[in-house]
Amino acid sequence: MTEGQSTPDMALPDKVPVTHYPPSTLKQFRRMRDQVSRKEYAKYFHEDLYMYSDIIPAIREPLAPEQVLPLKDISRLLEPGYPKEGGENGRCALSDGTAYVASNTRFPGVTGEMIDWWFWWHSVEPERYALWYPYNHVEARSSFAASGRLHRDDLGHREKWLGSTHRVTEFIGPYHKRIRIQFVEPHDQPCFGGGLTPEGLQDAGYKAAVCAVLWDAYLPLKLGEFVHLWREVEGGLELRSRYWLGHQVYLKLPGVKLPLDYLGGLLGIKRMLAGEEIAYEQFLHDQIEFTNLARILPGLYAEFGAGCVNRK
Repeated sequence: MTEGQSTPDMALPDKVPVTHYPPSTLKQFRRMRDQVSRKEYAKYFHEDLYMYSDIIPAIREPLAPEQVLPLKDISRLLEPGYPKEGGENGRCALSDGTAYVASNTRFPGVTGEMIDWWFWWHSVEPERYALWYPYNHVEARSSFAASGRLHRDDLGHREKWLGSTHRVTEFIGPYHKRIRIQFVEPHDQPCFGGGLTPEGLQDAGYKAAVCAVLWDAYLPLKLGEFVHLWREVEGGLELRSRYWLGHQVYLKLPGVKLPLDYLGGLLGIKRMLAGEEIAYEQFLHDQIEFTNLARILPGLYAEFGAGCVNRK
């Protein structure tokens, strides 16, 4: 992909195999392989994972500070093409400890409906979540599960995940993480500044959007944000992801929001939450998991999702 081009296309370079897996993730793979083997979708559980070869340079060197997209400028993702200053793929740690990641992955043969289906379907049971990244994904539990909402045929795919919170356990590189992912409409959230409206996304060619606020697994502690935006290109979609980790940290108490961002940066707490290591590992994680999802999603959807009701 050439950054700065005005018209995106689906150019697919060679894939290279992922060969490094920390011991903890190898153990996770073996556990999940045994569990998934009893499921009807077991053939989508792959031992061999890949990345595209043109991503390798972005792994070797961090982004420059001027290539970081501030969250307040998120509406720039509605502009055609790619950033003229570069920065479509990569990661860096900001001076206050915030980890920033930009990642572009290809989704040939995938539609927006498949994406909306996947984001509720994978949360029904841990084995489904493991298909996405067999070495690193442990489980994702939806707050909608207890009510039976995930199995209601009168709801569309998007209604089964938007507004929910997923309690996620996974590995980011060797780091075992537990977080809460609160899926939101970005134009309704002050942290996104109203910069991604449904009309703006549609006009920019996006066919699916998944935006979230990240929270500590146990404390009412806000940890960051991410956006996943699938834009139509020749032959399918491209996913443009952005993460701001350890960003605008605050404690949400009854009736009050206690900002911890400045103090957290000063004391080095944000570097413990995010920082350079997490920025690097999150970029790798994103590239691997979404390249694999693109590989399995068309078949999974055709076999298990195409007959679902999908009312807008």
